[in-house]
Amino acid sequence: MLFAHLSDIHLGFQKHEALQKIEQTVFEKALDECISRKVDFILIPGDLFHVNIPEMRVQKFAFAKFRQVHEAGIPVYVVYGSHDSSPVSNSVIDLLVAIGYISKVTKVKDSEDGKIVLDFLVDPKTGAKICGFSGLKVGKDREYYEKLDRDSLEVESGFKIFLFHGGISDMKTEAGIERDHMPLSLLPKNFDYYAGGHMHKWNHQSFDGYSNVVYPGTPFAGFHSDLEENSKGQKRGFVLVEFEDKIKDVSFVELENTSYEIIEIDANNRKADSINKELLEKTQGIDPVNKVVIIKIDGEMTSGKTSDVDISGIRESLYQREASAVEISKNRLTSLEYRITEAKGENKAEIETNVFSENIGQLQFKAKNLIGDLGVALAKKLLSELGQPALENEKKADYASRIRQDALGVLGLKLDDS
Repeated sequence: MLFAHLSDIHLGFQKHEALQKIEQTVFEKALDECISRKVDFILIPGDLFHVNIPEMRVQKFAFAKFRQVHEAGIPVYVVYGSHDSSPVSNSVIDLLVAIGYISKVTKVKDSEDGKIVLDFLVDPKTGAKICGFSGLKVGKDREYYEKLDRDSLEVESGFKIFLFHGGISDMKTEAGIERDHMPLSLLPKNFDYYAGGHMHKWNHQSFDGYSNVVYPGTPFAGFHSDLEENSKGQKRGFVLVEFEDKIKDVSFVELENTSYEIIEIDANNRKADSINKELLEKTQGIDPVNKVVIIKIDGEMTSGKTSDVDISGIRESLYQREASAVEISKNRLTSLEYRITEAKGENKAEIETNVFSENIGQLQFKAKNLIGDLGVALAKKLLSELGQPALENEKKADYASRIRQDALGVLGLKLDDS
């Protein structure tokens, strides 16, 4: 018997058309592999979609592919991730469940003494007993796991699988999401397989009482950092598990996605002219045709503004040379000439006021409403306008236009003036 384990597909994450096509192709290729290998069922423990209700383009190809899987007689068992669920609205996953293409495995029975009691879903073909917990945002998972009635799950006999979405501190996984990690001991013991989601790199480990704790990682990319990892050779794919009464084999199936070029620039103790020269030389030295080009610029410049680094010119040149996509990261590029001073406060509003007050003196403007207390007030009002959420059923283009007009209004400008 055979099952597949995919996770963190993040359909709808990509905004660039070329990357959207790769995202779709990799997803379809993974499920085609499952069909051709005649797996008995598929597990997806969270973040199938990047948001709870993705754009129609994403829904159309996702539904079409899951229909093929359904028609092939392959059940798909899922839990929500931290991205594709919402505490205040439905998810497109609920629609996939309603039409019978996938099944949610979190089945909560009547709780006793404040405990959360889970029931098993039994796969009709293999008899595998499956249960699990959905992922939650901001590390709320731990509160639920602490209330979980683990004893009733641990004494259950048979071949058992537990689905979960979250980082495990006991496992050697990538840095950067430690705040979301929880100890393995919060999961019930004595399961044959622990199907994990949330961590974006392939990882398979076993512990005392916890055999086969597995993260397949993302099959393509759910964060911009994933693309950088891909360019450095990170393998992407999904997991195939062969089993009878016990696990016989856990193997990683690699999925090719695209070709990459990566350019890294150290900007420490340098001026913009020097950085621009190196950028030009390095980009001229690569063949970008049909490749995703990653450019990463880190460090602290000795003078000038970070905007003096000519990103737009480099990007345009690479597209003219037929790069499929250009991803540029300069989040860690700073300048000695202008450095943001951190500030504390009792709440969000106070922190914003203090940060603006600490830093506005570094700016030189002739207009009085852009400096001092007036400048701080204007900056706070502009930040508030830029942070307004989209209205219900508001199109992206309409939302962008509304925010742009409101922001220009705060600055006393009209769209024609900009």
